[in-house]
Amino acid sequence: MKFLFSIFLFLFTVNQLSAQDFIVKNNDDVIRGTIKGTDYFSVFISANDEADVILPAKDVKNFFWNGDSFVSKGFANGRNFEYRFVKVIEMGMVNLYSFGGGTLVPEVKEKKVKFRPSIGIGTGTGGYGGMGMGGGISIGGGRNSAPERPAGAPVVRYFIEKPGAGPLQEVPMKAITDDSKKTEVKNILLQKMGDQPALKAKIEVGAEFNTRDVTEWVKEYNATKK
Repeated sequence: MKFLFSIFLFLFTVNQLSAQDFIVKNNDDVIRGTIKGTDYFSVFISANDEADVILPAKDVKNFFWNGDSFVSKGFANGRNFEYRFVKVIEMGMVNLYSFGGGTLVPEVKEKKVKFRPSIGIGTGTGGYGGMGMGGGISIGGGRNSAPERPAGAPVVRYFIEKPGAGPLQEVPMKAITDDSKKTEVKNILLQKMGDQPALKAKIEVGAEFNTRDVTEWVKEYNATKK
């Protein structure tokens, strides 16, 4: 009986650890706790369920949240280079990611303030060689007092990469891919996975090129390369 209880306790402990959210920083430090959300540019975690920490994507390798894995990737933004989190859909010889689909950060509710003075005093040259003074007091915080919420990404975008064979590339697919984008999606897939004859044949005769089809093809390609 004690032996069975020990096995049960071990399995329960392993399950609890594997289910816990965690973040891996660039220096390989691991932060465990409860992740409260992400806007794809930063991640918000209650470290060890005590201290709240917000980490930008540039300081993080990856994180695991609610059964999903997110990795930090660099994106060119004009002349700048910025890091964002992408959700892992498939990973192997070819990786498929999604970005956006809404802001996944809980709204921060500001405490109500009945009276919040905002006093400004300025001096200036008054008429007739005198000095002028002006002041103002406003009640309440005003429209701009609320904490600014990250914009997030309202539209889901998909990216594919074949490590060692070029940079991350956007795939313009959807649940129902636009007809005008199907040829582009097809060409990208053939470029990444055209070295597998059976799969290449499926892609060449494909019709929909939607997210479901593409995900299944990437899974199939990775399975053949194991």
